Amino acid sequence: MKTKDLILETAKEMISQVGFHRATTSNLAKAANISEGTIYRHFESKEDILLHILTGLENEFSYYIESIHQKIDKDECSFDLIMSEYFDFVTANEVDLKIMLSTYGLLDSSKRLMAIFLKNLELILGECIKAGIKKGAVKDVPVEENATVVMTIIFGLTRLHLYWPGQSDVRAEAIAFCRRSLLK
Repeated sequence: MKTKDLILETAKEMISQVGFHRATTSNLAKAANISEGTIYRHFESKEDILLHILTGLENEFSYYIESIHQKIDKDECSFDLIMSEYFDFVTANEVDLKIMLSTYGLLDSSKRLMAIFLKNLELILGECIKAGIKKGAVKDVPVEENATVVMTIIFGLTRLHLYWPGQSDVRAEAIAFCRRSLLK
């Protein structure tokens, strides 16, 4: 593993466990078994490390969004698919998502990324609802409002999954609820 990647992976684990403010470059260097100077050869600051983590997460989310857009364009999209693939994304990026959520109130970069997440999720849900209405499979409902409701359900389930992993997994019930609410 390259040193830069080692620093990022160690930082992810440390920040997700102790929080951004309690994660110091000194402790990060010890945990990665490198010198603190090595960290500064690769990153300008602890905030720069966080920006790299968030940028990686943003890139992964962009891949998810692009995949869904391609399926919408091919008329292969459904709520089940959007939610299933979204939760695959969440599972694959749990640590990074926890970091984004835990630093949301602290850093503008986290706020910006959270806004991108929520808006893009809402937009693809809206596109799916519009396509469903056009095909006659979805009730004629206000698109934006219903996309916001479904996005809120999905994001709530994300937080439940990340912070209360012992709770019952109700994703299937959430998908069924959305289907009952929107499908003809």
